[in-house]
This record gives sequence, C-alpha cells and structure tokens, in this order.
Amino acid sequence: MSIPKGRQCRIEVAATYAATALAVTGVAKGNPGVITSAGHGLAAGTVGYFDTITGMDEMLGQAVSASAVSADNFEAERLDTTNFGDFVSGTFTHVESWLTLSNSTSYEIGGGAADKLDRTTLLDRIKQEENGLLAAQTVSISGFSDPLLAAMDIVRAAALNDGYAVFRITFKNGERRIWRGQPSLPGESLSVSQLATGSFDVSVKGQVLSLPVAA
Repeated sequence: MSIPKGRQCRIEVAATYAATALAVTGVAKGNPGVITSAGHGLAAGTVGYFDTITGMDEMLGQAVSASAVSADNFEAERLDTTNFGDFVSGTFTHVESWLTLSNSTSYEIGGGAADKLDRTTLLDRIKQEENGLLAAQTVSISGFSDPLLAAMDIVRAAALNDGYAVFRITFKNGERRIWRGQPSLPGESLSVSQLATGSFDVSVKGQVLSLPVAA
C-alpha cells in the first residue's frame, strides 16, 4: 500500500443494497476472517455488512469487502477476527450500486484513541495507566455545498431517520477505504465572494478498513 495523494480520489455512498440478505453459516476466526455462505455469488471487491449476527457481536454492522472468493466462502479482506466472539449465525447484505459525493474536497478519519485506565497504587511515584476501550472512529467529509446532489440525499435521509450508510473511498491507484456508520446532517457555510461549503461526520460502526487494490 502507498501514501494517498489528494487527486483523482472518489468518495462514494451506497445507493442500493441487495433485496435479500445472504444467510451466513460460519465466520472463522483468523486474519483475515473467512465467511461461509453457500452459493453466495459475490465477486471479489464486493462490499457489504452483517445486518444480523449472533455470537460474534464485533461483526454487527461492520463493513466488509469480499476477497479470495470461492463458491461458498470469501475472506473479510484485512479484517482480523482472531479475538472476536464465537460465531453462531448471521445474515450479510451487500451493496449493489454507489453514488459519488462529487462535491467532496477533503476527508479526515479519526484514530479512535483509547480510554485511559488508572492503575496507580500508593507505591507508585508516577501515575500508571493502561489502555481501555478504543473510542469509536469518526470520519469527517468536507466539500462544496450541493444539497440537491443525489448522494447527499442519501446522507441526509440516513441522518434524519437514525439510519446508517456504507461509504467507500477509492484512490487513483485502486486502493480503498470502506466503513459503515451513522452520518450527521450536512452543514452549510457561505461568505461574500466565496463558494458555499459544508461538511458532515460519520460515527463508524466497527472500524474503517484500509484495503489494497481489489484482486
């Protein structure tokens, strides 16, 4: 993987999803995790998420890209499930089409810093800390304000209805970032002799995945 450059970079939001979710019968622990769904029919690079799951709660709502695809299995590309819970059952819904956020000018992916747990005792001279839970990641997307853009309609609808959306960034060399989360309502700012700008944040469900060029 390489350092991204700020040109010919496409930010998209999922426009349509499969009408019927795939039944998943297994998710193997590993790096990456391997998903079993008989006759799933997915192509490499297809993005989706677990809309229901029992047992492996860490996967609920997590955006996943299919790789190393075979008839009944595919890898959750670059998603380490080694320390996840034991999978029992679940369903997987994939994205069928995307719309481009063509007004985008920048994005920022928050790092999800961990809570600090105090382990200091009376014997210590220096405060002792260790990491607790990681904070939820947040992605901020800024751009020129175009509230009539079809892609922005999807973002706005998800925000107004307490819903979720799947996002994908694709760089010129084909590398990708994918995530699913709850967006905020887009804002708007305008000054004299300037173009109107706006931004929105996405509270990520699970984690943002950084992926290589789709095989």
